[in-house]
Amino acid sequence: MATAPTPTPAVAPGHIQLVLSRSTNEFFLQIPISVVQSNCLRPIKYLGFLGWCIIGLPGTVKSDRAAAGLADSALLQNQAIYFYVYEASDEDAALQYAVDLDVIKARSHISASNSSVVGRIAAFKDSLLRRDASCIFTGKPPVFCEGTHIIPYHKGDEWFDLIVKNRPAADEDKSTLTTVDDIRNGMLLGVEAHIVTESRQVVVLKTPNPVLSVDDIPPRHNRTLKDDARYPDGIRYTLQWLRGSADEREVVPNNSDATFKKYTHLPKPSPMLLHYNYGAAAVKWWGHGAASYLGIINRPTMPRPSVPVPAAMGPVRTKRTGAQLEESIQNRASRNRGGSGSGHKDTEAVQDGEVMDPDEIVLFFWSQNPAAVERRKREAEDRKREREERASRMDQWRESLIAI
Repeated sequence: MATAPTPTPAVAPGHIQLVLSRSTNEFFLQIPISVVQSNCLRPIKYLGFLGWCIIGLPGTVKSDRAAAGLADSALLQNQAIYFYVYEASDEDAALQYAVDLDVIKARSHISASNSSVVGRIAAFKDSLLRRDASCIFTGKPPVFCEGTHIIPYHKGDEWFDLIVKNRPAADEDKSTLTTVDDIRNGMLLGVEAHIVTESRQVVVLKTPNPVLSVDDIPPRHNRTLKDDARYPDGIRYTLQWLRGSADEREVVPNNSDATFKKYTHLPKPSPMLLHYNYGAAAVKWWGHGAASYLGIINRPTMPRPSVPVPAAMGPVRTKRTGAQLEESIQNRASRNRGGSGSGHKDTEAVQDGEVMDPDEIVLFFWSQNPAAVERRKREAEDRKREREERASRMDQWRESLIAI
């Protein structure tokens, strides 16, 4: 007998609901229609873009899982429920070889002096000034700008490496994208734009991408350009508000496009990292039920890196022992089983944030990409083979001692 799908909570007026879980209705976004309409001329395609950013797999937006896909030109219906339908790899295999996020976070502790942090931030801004003539969205002079990381530098290089490895990116070279201080992980932003970008009230949409074309986005906000700046040809890096008041949007206008220095061939911000950040921001503001759906703690086996890698400089975090990690895992699992984590929320971030933050959720979905699962499976098999070879050598050594 088939199991009935999990009922979805009522949709708030002026919102739509986009269900992202495959066979249940546990994990979903509840999105203000006004935000969708202000950020995309084809709302159904925008929902597809959000699903693709978060899940990391191509899919189709439907009004019912068994129905045909909706036309790109379809209008959103107030308080309607939509489904992002996609094909994924075997879920048991994906869970078995999932990234151990709790271990990664514990290993990303920082122990840098304030002076080194200041120097590092200054160096990052200097590298961006070679590509970005001024604030790329407002034109504010460099003296009033800050170097802004797309993936926050306090996440560390190991977290950054996981993001890069777990997302296919056929249109860009990832082989040299190894550190959070890479110019492709940064933008020069005026102070106001930096504040709302860091809080993820605004995100940057790069078009074209596998879901949206340049023409799917509203015309850019017009501004006077300085002589040393220009819009890139054929592509757009568009600042978009996901959450903010009308007054805030006047300071940093919605749908402002990025400009870069003329006559420079330095690489632009990484589309892959921007897509990751867009998905994490959508989960932060609109996500519900991820923890109960993913059951991220209930994983049978998890690859654990053996050699600690220092994270980037930033606020100091305490490194936990193995016993403390295990206690944290058990506490999280208990919380996961204790409630659904769904329902409309008026808080700034979803309640699931007590268990897992938006970065964890998006990275976990990305790690279920078939290619990523296969890569980690091979790595796990290599580690097992190395352990067996060490054990065999140890046995041979013991036998040689006995023979003597």
